[in-house]
Amino acid sequence: MMSSLDSGCSNMRSRRRRPSAVGGRRRRVGGGGRKSRTVRVKVKKLQMLVPGGRGLEAERLFHHTADYIMYLRLQVDVLQELSKIYKL
Repeated sequence: MMSSLDSGCSNMRSRRRRPSAVGGRRRRVGGGGRKSRTVRVKVKKLQMLVPGGRGLEAERLFHHTADYIMYLRLQVDVLQELSKIYKL
């Protein structure tokens, strides 16, 4: 006995979606385009700038970078307060 839910699911499986196009062009699955290369180069540069960033995956690198920026901001704040104390 097949329920109406089962028949609805089989109908859903038979539908196919067209690949989305951005700007009228289809995107490559492999990501071998110029933009992808540019992003990889920028990630490599960021890995060299952030201490401990070498070898990190992009997502983890971005989190690490955000933490490092907060650390640097804190250092600036501390140094500004010290300069006020010593009137530098």
